[in-house]
Amino acid sequence: MIKLLKMLSVVVIIGVFSLKCSAAETDKYLEEFEEILPEEYKESASDGEALIESLGISAVLYEIRSAIVGEGGRVGSFFLLLLGLVTLSSAVALVPASHRKICEAGVGALSSIAIYRSISPLFSELTAALSGASRFLTELSPVLAAVTLAGGGVSGASVQSAGMAAVLAFVGGASTALFSAVSGFALAMSLVSSFGGEGAGSVLGATKSTFNWLLGIATALLMGTLSLQNLVATARDSAGMRAAKYAASGLIPVVGGTVSGALSTLASGLSYVKGVVGAGSIFVILSIGLSPLVLLLLYRLALSLAVSMAGLLGAGEAQKTVGAYRFLLDTLIALYSLSMLLYVFMIVLFVKSGVALS
Repeated sequence: MIKLLKMLSVVVIIGVFSLKCSAAETDKYLEEFEEILPEEYKESASDGEALIESLGISAVLYEIRSAIVGEGGRVGSFFLLLLGLVTLSSAVALVPASHRKICEAGVGALSSIAIYRSISPLFSELTAALSGASRFLTELSPVLAAVTLAGGGVSGASVQSAGMAAVLAFVGGASTALFSAVSGFALAMSLVSSFGGEGAGSVLGATKSTFNWLLGIATALLMGTLSLQNLVATARDSAGMRAAKYAASGLIPVVGGTVSGALSTLASGLSYVKGVVGAGSIFVILSIGLSPLVLLLLYRLALSLAVSMAGLLGAGEAQKTVGAYRFLLDTLIALYSLSMLLYVFMIVLFVKSGVALS
């Protein structure tokens, strides 16, 4: 009778405490990830070998070269426009002194409007790129949380979902409003400088320093807070999973080692999934954000060359006007780069964090 009870208890324990772990469980998450990928990235972002090639230095340099070649004509036309405006501004020196001021103001206003019309399409392109990255991360967030939760990261999944929502709100809500505000401010400063506003340069310098300082502080606080929350949540989940593993190994007779081994197998499978999903997501974000960033840098280079040319020709008014738009592009580059960096940072947090079973 005692032997029969022992055999019966073993059968019941195996049925109650068995843990199903198979490759199909991890493949499910990879399939979900592939479903949310944009069509143009499905082949490159869902295959491990293709990802290694796509994220290599040569591939990144090729993408940069393609962006430069593709936008070369557009940037060249913009640079020729700047040269024409600088030349026109320098020719104002030939106007008699009695009419020079009004001519300088007219040429400055004309230059300001012409430059603004040329760079205004950049705002919609940047907004479209950020919107595309935001939509992708919005669809990606449940997949990331499910993978973390499958590995026993109950607190980690909650923190990651909340953090992703905060970053999406910060970038999606703040960036679009800041793009419009900064562009309007740059246009106003360029027009003020055109009509003889001597303090426009000082205002631009002070505004640029203050904006970059506030943007850096906000980004550092957000990234630091999310990192600490993720660290605490991961430590909590790891402690709970270790306790469950050792309890199963020591307290459950016969099958305790099987339970412990199954947990380790599950962790290994999910580690591979996290690597593929994380690398694929970073590839998509970089692919979406690289071309607009290269375009911004090319426009900024054209403006810098125009400022230098204006200084050589003695076109002080043109130098102020073009300098105001160079400030605008500096601000856009900082804001856009930090926005994309926050998105990549959230994915890196997902990849690097995980429940430790050992």
